[in-house]
Amino acid sequence: MSDNIIVIGASAGGLKPMIRVLRVLPRNLDAPVVVAIHGGQFSQLTEVLTGKVLLPVQKATDGQRLERGVIAVCPGGEHTRVEGRTLRLGRLPDAARFQPSVDLLFRSAAESYGAGTVAVVLSGNLNDGTMGAQAVHEAGGCTLVQAPGEADFASMPASVVLHDHPDAELKAEHIAQRLLDMVGARGLVRPD
Repeated sequence: MSDNIIVIGASAGGLKPMIRVLRVLPRNLDAPVVVAIHGGQFSQLTEVLTGKVLLPVQKATDGQRLERGVIAVCPGGEHTRVEGRTLRLGRLPDAARFQPSVDLLFRSAAESYGAGTVAVVLSGNLNDGTMGAQAVHEAGGCTLVQAPGEADFASMPASVVLHDHPDAELKAEHIAQRLLDMVGARGLVRPD
């Protein structure tokens, strides 16, 4: 099993950049990918991504083992946490107002994968992902954000930029290339 994980969070305006990022990741990607977009319009995210990306896409289930080269989609209305090398789902009313919570996903990934965590924040409203990105940074992992000027809704990536100093602010297609450079058969390489 890879010692790396890619976690991607978004909200409003996040679907198009998420597809741009995911569609270029190769089938032999040496890391699991977990994606969370909150908002009712994303209830069919698994179906939307299937056929648009090379990697297999699965709706995350409680107790699911993380597999490299597989995208797990966090279901709406529940929180998804990484525990060791599995996913745990559930309703945690005091954890966050967003379900699924990007902060909770990122924090739990950082706790389980440490420096092997690569977090990506895409378009979205408000500040979900900011505290999680800080946890990834403190664990020695890497945070990439969609350039706020490119995002349809800049609040989420701009909040990370304001509070966390991400490793890179990039256009969506450049995020995909950076992920390919960082996570492959040889593992995580920190960006310069």
